[in-house]
Amino acid sequence: MKKLTSLFVLVSLISCSTVAPSRNVEEVQPGFVMMDVLFYRPVGLIATVVGTGLYVGISPFTALASIPEPHDAFVKTGKILVLSPANYTFVRPLGDRSFPYKLPRYKHSLVESQSDAQTSTMAVKPVPGPVPPKAPAVQPPRYP
Repeated sequence: MKKLTSLFVLVSLISCSTVAPSRNVEEVQPGFVMMDVLFYRPVGLIATVVGTGLYVGISPFTALASIPEPHDAFVKTGKILVLSPANYTFVRPLGDRSFPYKLPRYKHSLVESQSDAQTSTMAVKPVPGPVPPKAPAVQPPRYP
């Protein structure tokens, strides 16, 4: 039973592990990889948690800043406080020094806001549905 359990754990670990993107050995410095694992990733996790709390805390002020045009204060604040540290911590490959980490265009498409002209032409207009037939008016019987 012990062998079967250890085999199951081993197969689970192998099948659930992710494969890192291939890179040349010359591009990655082993000293930076150690610093990345031991220092930069935990600091990035802390920055993500603190940024998320700060994002929630200043959301009333962000709502006030969203009143004038272009109405994108929440998007900009979220990118700066939450998405940049999260991408640096969880998406960036080990040994990559780029900050803020930019996702490759071929893998992910960015969500961008639309202009007012596009939004007004894309408005959804309700389609009138079929009108249900009306029941004929029935008069109650009259008793003499």
